[in-house]
Amino acid sequence: MLGEERNRALTTVWALHGFEVGYVQLRDAPTKRNPRRRIKVVGLVDYRGYHVCPCGRKHDSGVFQEQDPKLFRDCSLGDFETYVEITPWRVACCGGTRVEMFPWEAPGGHRMTRRFFERVAALCTRMPVDKVADIANLSWDTVARVDKTAIELALGDDRPPFGEALRCIGVDEVSKNGGRSYFTIVSNLMTGRVVWIGDGSGEAALNKFFDALGPKACKAIRVVVSDLAPGYVRAITKRTPKAVHILDRFHIVKWLNEAVDSIRRQLFGGAPSDDVGRALKGKKFLLLKAREGLSSEQKALVDSLMRVNRKLYRAYLLKERLRGILHYPWCYLNVLRSRLSEWCSAAIRSRLPAFKKIGHRLREHTERVVAAFKETVKMGLVEAINGKIAQLRREARGYRDMEYFKSKIYQRCSLPSNPWSEITL
Repeated sequence: MLGEERNRALTTVWALHGFEVGYVQLRDAPTKRNPRRRIKVVGLVDYRGYHVCPCGRKHDSGVFQEQDPKLFRDCSLGDFETYVEITPWRVACCGGTRVEMFPWEAPGGHRMTRRFFERVAALCTRMPVDKVADIANLSWDTVARVDKTAIELALGDDRPPFGEALRCIGVDEVSKNGGRSYFTIVSNLMTGRVVWIGDGSGEAALNKFFDALGPKACKAIRVVVSDLAPGYVRAITKRTPKAVHILDRFHIVKWLNEAVDSIRRQLFGGAPSDDVGRALKGKKFLLLKAREGLSSEQKALVDSLMRVNRKLYRAYLLKERLRGILHYPWCYLNVLRSRLSEWCSAAIRSRLPAFKKIGHRLREHTERVVAAFKETVKMGLVEAINGKIAQLRREARGYRDMEYFKSKIYQRCSLPSNPWSEITL
């Protein structure tokens, strides 16, 4: 009676309907890392009376039974790694003989049970792959393959709506490995989801997106947000003739910060000998942070330091002046054009090469800046997505498999709800 109760409990808890537990053994399974490793093996007996081909067809009988049993990794029982062991049959199907498939097998051909697969997939939504590999005592590659399969299953029919109702898109490049190798990321600014990831950057990479999208869908795009990378500008102008091209304000502020920092490095680079140089070298963030974000003490310190060096102070004032123009909610766009023109003239006359360059660029692309105040699009969404991608790369300390990296980007930036993250461990 106790044996029958035990089997019913295992069948219910493990969802092994049609199977019974034949034996439970502890076996030595030494490895180089752990010579004393032991595993728990639960042997199963199949009482279903039929066999299932991987294609899904049921067969009342098999051709022959395999000689060696198969081990499937399962959730651990106690302090031991646990495996389910069963000897499968071969069935005559699909033009030959195929090894039967069991209902509790993990999807994707992974040699583990479905519940263990789900646990690993859930952990991968909460921590980096190398940490999950340590917890589960699996290799990095195995965990990455499980995670990749889980992402494909989660996306399913809810894949990014590529080519469907794309009206406002954001285009930017993001580093694959923190170096000079890039992805081109295209986002739907209406939904906030990544819709396409291409290898490389520039005109050739973005043209691949437009080629896949098709001429009709390209003509339906009415707003494109990007930086002024020459390749992107050429592709956008040529392939989306009816679209309004908006220059992302984030990139303008980035140019300003880089210009101020380059002047600071020229003046106080290396090991400055005076108090002003040491203060500016140790407090670079004061120059780059928004003025309204500084405390009163920090503002006083910036003003006192800047008065000592008029060149750097001039650069700082130019930066804050343009930043104020860009963040003001303009209603009269002709006034905005006038203010931008005045700033460009001041920057060109400033005798600061870095700011002269920005002045000429903005004068050439003034309408792309003004367009941002005409259209109601989420200007910061492109950089927010880039920040998520950079965080993914940092968490994993880089990716060897770029296709897996793409899958992680879709998971983080395209899934409205990730079913694996909702699993309670």
